[in-house]
Amino acid sequence: MYDSVTLLNFGGTVCFLIALLHVAIIVVGPRAYRYFGAGEDLSTLAEKNSIIPTLVTAFIASIIAMFGVYAFSGAGEISRMPFLGPILVIIGSIFSLRGLALPVQLYQMVTRPQKAEIREIIFSLIALVTGFCFLYGTHLNHEFIFNIPM
Repeated sequence: MYDSVTLLNFGGTVCFLIALLHVAIIVVGPRAYRYFGAGEDLSTLAEKNSIIPTLVTAFIASIIAMFGVYAFSGAGEISRMPFLGPILVIIGSIFSLRGLALPVQLYQMVTRPQKAEIREIIFSLIALVTGFCFLYGTHLNHEFIFNIPM
């Protein structure tokens, strides 16, 4: 049903799209920082044309893009990255942990719909699916990724 190449390529593509979204946030400015939940401090600094929000957001975009590179490496699309197996598991765990906010957000949507934010639910769902793609794709391709037969 699933194959590791498809799962890891999907995860890598999502990472690159998230990285591009972070670049777009830099371009759009304070409104985007607020909308995507960067916090009032960062948004206020962006309004004051501080370089700090740009540097922080560019750093985050770079890390997430590197996650995408690792996904494509795990899929065998590009050369093997160092510590491929453990890093793919760490990346998958990061996304999965972020995605675990989903049940709480869905419960909040049912019990207090005025407090629920649909975009946060969507972000959590994307994170959970991406984490699944990384973790299950790594599991399915463990012989290549970890260089050990299981």
